[in-house]
Amino acid sequence: MTRSASSLPETLPADLRAGLVTFLVALPLCLGIALASGAPPLAGIIGGVVGGLIVGLLSGSSLSVSGPAAGLTTIVAANILKLGTFETFLVAVMLAGALQVAFGFARAGAIANYFPSAVIKGMLAAIGLTLILKQIPHAVGYDADAEGDFAFFQPDGATTFSEIGRAFHAFTLGASLITLASLIILLLWARPAVARTWVGRNVPGALVAVLVGVGLNAVFSGQFPDLALNTRQLVQLPVLLGGPATGGAGALLRLPAFGTGLGQPQVWLAALTIAIVASLETLLNVEATDKLDPLHRRTPANRELKAQGVGNLISGLLGGIPVTSVIVRSSVNLTAGARTKHAAIVHGILLLGCVVLIPGLLNRIPLAALAGILLFTGYKLTKPALYGELWRLGLNQFLPFITTIVAVLLTDLLIGIGIGVVVGLFFILRANFRTTFFFRRDPTPGITDAITINLADHVSFLNKASIITILDQLPDDSVVQIDGRQSSYIDYDVVETIENFRETARLRNIHLTFLPGPGASATGRYAAAPALDVARSLASNPVTELLDAPTPPPVPADADLTRYHELFANNRHWVAEKLRLSPTYFTDMARGQSPQFLFIGCSDSRVTLDTMTGTNPGEIFVHRNIANLVIPTDLNALSVIQYAITALKVQHVVVVGHYGCGGIRAAMARQDLGLINKWLIPIRDVMRLHREELQRLPNESDRFRRLVELNIQEQVYNLCKTSFVQQAWAGKEHQHVHGWVYDIREGLLRDLEIDVRDLLHRDDDLFRLTAGIAGDGH
Repeated sequence: MTRSASSLPETLPADLRAGLVTFLVALPLCLGIALASGAPPLAGIIGGVVGGLIVGLLSGSSLSVSGPAAGLTTIVAANILKLGTFETFLVAVMLAGALQVAFGFARAGAIANYFPSAVIKGMLAAIGLTLILKQIPHAVGYDADAEGDFAFFQPDGATTFSEIGRAFHAFTLGASLITLASLIILLLWARPAVARTWVGRNVPGALVAVLVGVGLNAVFSGQFPDLALNTRQLVQLPVLLGGPATGGAGALLRLPAFGTGLGQPQVWLAALTIAIVASLETLLNVEATDKLDPLHRRTPANRELKAQGVGNLISGLLGGIPVTSVIVRSSVNLTAGARTKHAAIVHGILLLGCVVLIPGLLNRIPLAALAGILLFTGYKLTKPALYGELWRLGLNQFLPFITTIVAVLLTDLLIGIGIGVVVGLFFILRANFRTTFFFRRDPTPGITDAITINLADHVSFLNKASIITILDQLPDDSVVQIDGRQSSYIDYDVVETIENFRETARLRNIHLTFLPGPGASATGRYAAAPALDVARSLASNPVTELLDAPTPPPVPADADLTRYHELFANNRHWVAEKLRLSPTYFTDMARGQSPQFLFIGCSDSRVTLDTMTGTNPGEIFVHRNIANLVIPTDLNALSVIQYAITALKVQHVVVVGHYGCGGIRAAMARQDLGLINKWLIPIRDVMRLHREELQRLPNESDRFRRLVELNIQEQVYNLCKTSFVQQAWAGKEHQHVHGWVYDIREGLLRDLEIDVRDLLHRDDDLFRLTAGIAGDGH
């Protein structure tokens, strides 16, 4: 087995620490969102408890934390006013929960798959910026707005920026000192020298920051009264037990008014609105949280909708406001070191117990100390390096990313995401227009223009314009092959466009061959795919024969490679010139190699690494085996990897798997394949390690695809634990390990975004392997 599964006793200490930190942050947010929504303060606490306990128990997410959401504040406030009473509104909350459960059973969670990655990253960065901007007033002691008020344009006419201006005019030195102390503590705890100590591993920095904040305010009250914080600058919880002014918890609870609520059409409309918005926010937030998860676990979207629906049913029944998955609390949970969903449950237990039993102690916590925690979390979500990363990926990724950030900051989460998706859709359509085909001129002696146009995997009616454009630009007197044999779908409009071009081609003396293959919408009247590529056939057959024949005549397969090589060998310099290669290209290659990449790929013949990465000979170093395994018993693989890292000094090692991997499929089928079985054992170990996650997936196809990704993840971890990788790369930030997956059907590579260098230093327990791999010495 490559890595032992995390059991409850192993992960509970980390989850307890993370749950405690998340509780400290969630407490004022629950109260603040309730106040901003025009609901009783206790309704926010009830929503937080339900989000932690009920949703936490039912959810399939490992890191997401649910509770009252700032994104619903405006909807909740408007519907409380519209429906007249809070008790009537609670009926709408329960009905919304029932609708969410129905959405889950209807598999509406699939919509989560249609949000572009750049937009989700933009959402995370925008939330980080919002946290920073909204916490600046609390950090300097200006607490006019409740925690959880994330709106840019506020009901009082102020904006986020004008509130920051007001805050500095009402600057409080005591609160600022507490915020500064909190930030210093959190930064110290993030340093490896502190993180590796017993205190750093077992005591959350956020808890220390809160305790120091409470202590500083106590010192201010006793010794420096001018610096002491007032009641408004502290957490303000309602007293549930023994509160003379309140009459206890019973007087604060509000229950749904079923008698008057169920018969009102406006209640049902409010329920539908809450259900749709809460479901969308949940799907967006769990998608974003999954991207932050260092283990890249996937949340079952439909199960999450059901869990949220049950949570809202119970929250409404007990007098709480609606709940969703919340990215702020989830980010804090992750930053605090959460490992499983038990952290969210712990946060719910603490909310319930502490609010009921020790509200007086909690009411001593300065909001400035919590502001420090949220400022630190906001920075983690919107690090400057993230902007550089998206910029390097190109405008098609950067513009949707930056547009989403600006839109979320100026509007709200859903509107901002919608605007980002529209911008992303523009680039998708533009890329679709540009990548309809791959155009090349084949270097064939005796023919001035021998052109091959390879159609993409999916050619829809949206690509019709680009096809017409390229056909119009074909040179006269050329020989053209349009190859659609590898296309899984070619729309009838495109096929018709090509066929209609035949008459124009005759008039312009263009000799056209169209090979539609099985993916064409219409069949029967088009020529079947020939045995060989037109360019190769042109090189070995008289041109006149080809022009008269409907398809190029077949050439024996065993002779084709030798004939093509003879053509290449006899015309090397001509080929180099046509391909725009350096005149000394072959001589330079003979001098040696200095690759920057090591690819550990699958032996599958369809995974052509140089083609799909656009690299030239000498630029990548490749090692292949069944299912791209990196295991301690394979000395051949380890020696190749060590040679690449220590001798060739490669800076990037990429483990490349692919969907449709025969080794993965054989391991799942538990076939007896003789000697190959030894290669399948590690894959079956990965299956056992992630059995629960795989079993939650709805069908065998999804399990197959996910196992391919999990196997890549495990091999990356194995690679990073080898001694020569750790020794060779110690302290070198410019060298990285990556996990990629190749979709053969789509012809696309996807980075699984596995970056384990920080994790290896921060929490070695995540990467416990079988005996011997950490110190293999190879």
